[in-house]
Amino acid sequence: MVEQHPFGHYSPVGAKTLIMGSFPCFNGEDYGSWFYGGSGKNFFWPLLSAVFQQPASNRTQQEALCDQHGLALTDIAGQVIRTHNNCSDSNLHILAINSESIEHCLSAGIDRIVFTSRFVWRTFLRHYPANSLSTDVLISPSPAANRHIACLPEYRQLLASQEVSSVFEYRLLKYRQAFLVNPA
Repeated sequence: MVEQHPFGHYSPVGAKTLIMGSFPCFNGEDYGSWFYGGSGKNFFWPLLSAVFQQPASNRTQQEALCDQHGLALTDIAGQVIRTHNNCSDSNLHILAINSESIEHCLSAGIDRIVFTSRFVWRTFLRHYPANSLSTDVLISPSPAANRHIACLPEYRQLLASQEVSSVFEYRLLKYRQAFLVNPA
């Protein structure tokens, strides 16, 4: 089944950072109320809430967080077919890039792009090779990345030294560093 991106983009006036994901998760009924809400398991909003110490449990609060911190949101894919019935990026066959939303965000004064996974970063670079903006790649907020994180030497070292006590705390540390909010 061909899926169209349901949200397009969110680009508040004065946004300086574009957060780019892959494609919304379809939970069997819908895509959730907004970005990163479809599966109900994604850690994106809990992480941003903790990073910026601001509630983000509903769309109104999420928009307020984005507005206050100059964050625009969009996804790399505009149209996809899923090769398996789950939310994994590895199962996305991208039919069309979300170019209208991406270009809208980029033309609005964005000076930095933060990607939610290496998959998104690589796909963006294939389609926008002339990009000169500063970029960062986050650890995926998807729970599917937990196994990968658990195998990372840095995570194991921080866990052993009790600097973090969970995969969530490790992600939070990395997100704080990416957004330069109380970095360790």
